[in-house]
Amino acid sequence: MKGTHQPILSMADFCADSLSGWRAVSDVTFSVSANECIAVIGPNGSGKSSLLKAITGEYRKAAGELSLEGCAEENLNRLYRAKRVAVVAQHEHVDPRLSVSEYVGLGRVPHTFCCTEKEHQRAVKQAIHDTGLSAKENRLFGSLSGGEKQRASIARAFAQEPKLLLLDEPTNHLDPLARLELLDLIKQRGIASIAVLHDLPLVTPFADKVILMSGQKMVTCASPNEVLQDAFITPVFGLRVYPLSHPQINNTVHHFEAAPSH
Repeated sequence: MKGTHQPILSMADFCADSLSGWRAVSDVTFSVSANECIAVIGPNGSGKSSLLKAITGEYRKAAGELSLEGCAEENLNRLYRAKRVAVVAQHEHVDPRLSVSEYVGLGRVPHTFCCTEKEHQRAVKQAIHDTGLSAKENRLFGSLSGGEKQRASIARAFAQEPKLLLLDEPTNHLDPLARLELLDLIKQRGIASIAVLHDLPLVTPFADKVILMSGQKMVTCASPNEVLQDAFITPVFGLRVYPLSHPQINNTVHHFEAAPSH
């Protein structure tokens, strides 16, 4: 059951500065447990991607607390983080000459000296299979479609066997069906996941909790039904929210329209 064990990640009153010294994120308080999926939303420049960089340690802590599996940030070294946190970045520069299998195998780098070759191969094969790329494992990365490249990126992260998966706008440049399929693939994996999402209608099907960012600060963190309301969304996005009952499943969907100007 979600929330019954120690959180995978916990942040309390957390603030982080960029490498150049400006305040990248502040007032961040939330936790994510095993199997939980969190969506991070907010307008451009609100601090969504910066939040992920703060979690990975790319941006340095200025105040507050961050712990990973109960281990405080000051005790986290790069290898510890690398074994437990996988990142699917918004922009990746991948050598197009790598085969899918070789690329996915890069996810095993943090485990190089602690697993056998057989264990490495098993993890890579399983990740490729789980993302539906078994028929293309020998194809060159550069020959894949945009959707296939995204799946390969997810497979690389799966092969890493992380405790926490961070995704920065993973559905960019995908068609509507591919977006839904990709997020469902992540959700069904059962890894604690934090995904920056640009498309608000995708939030409710994916997320157990939603972090709303504005002006490099966390506005709130709660369930989709609690966050996707006019009280939060209109001031931040300039949108009105219309919750609707789904005609076939016992769930709420949300429709968004521009808020009337005054």
